[in-house]
Amino acid sequence: MENVCMFFSRKINQFFAVATCQSLVKAAEKINVTPSALRHGINELENQIGKSLIKRSKSGMDLTPAGKTLYERLYPYYEKIRKIENQIMNPNEDKTSLSIKLDGLYYPDLKTKLLEIRQKNSQYSLSLEDGYIDDIKEELFDKEFDLVISSLEFDYPQKNINAINLCTQKVGLLVSKKLFEQYPNTKTFFAKETLIQRSSTLQNPIFSTILDKLKNQGYQYHTLGLTEMADVLHCVDEGAGYCFMPENIHYISTITNDEVQFIRSPFPFDIFLHQKVYFKKENNKKLADIAMTLR
Repeated sequence: MENVCMFFSRKINQFFAVATCQSLVKAAEKINVTPSALRHGINELENQIGKSLIKRSKSGMDLTPAGKTLYERLYPYYEKIRKIENQIMNPNEDKTSLSIKLDGLYYPDLKTKLLEIRQKNSQYSLSLEDGYIDDIKEELFDKEFDLVISSLEFDYPQKNINAINLCTQKVGLLVSKKLFEQYPNTKTFFAKETLIQRSSTLQNPIFSTILDKLKNQGYQYHTLGLTEMADVLHCVDEGAGYCFMPENIHYISTITNDEVQFIRSPFPFDIFLHQKVYFKKENNKKLADIAMTLR
């Protein structure tokens, strides 16, 4: 059983359980209520709001457009308050945890480096969250992440934030050779085939800038967002589309073969990701040393 947030109403906790599990039965088990009680709570919330929030589908329970809007607007506050609640209930836990947030872009070296951090800092329980980053001060001081990894350049005039430059990686194209060879040029290829990326990557402002620059150059594209990078690579392997990938010689060598190639300069301009890690200057976890491991 997972504890609900005591600072939110029963109905909101039930709504988030169903939205997360996408199953009435699983959501009921998660928050330790009966499915009928959970369905009654959702009905009460829908009556109170005056809109349908949950609908049945072949895969289970899905959010309606109104449900998605409520979820997207409320969930950041829900997570933030749950974290505050956890700190109140477990005051010593944050001293032994190391929380990292990633901006949604895919960095091939990150998995190896996180394992290295874990080995060197076994006293911490390590957690990684992936998502949109807009305000670095909010991420570090309000949401209280220890390290924030991003390719965005943030201003922090308060002087209470440190940043370490990590790697700079050129962005290229990962694609099935047979698929790419069907087209006379890259512009036609982009227009006809599907750009497949992780959903969090597509939401990243840097990625949006890349797409805007391509559009200004007369390129057309169609996107498909998937949850996991493994699913993106599988689609590329199957010739279902292409993806943009930061260049990393070691990693690229593990995912390319006779069927899949990496094109280093497919664009009419060069695209670079300048990665940084941000952290609070005043801390008790030696974050500067930990951040240096990511270089």
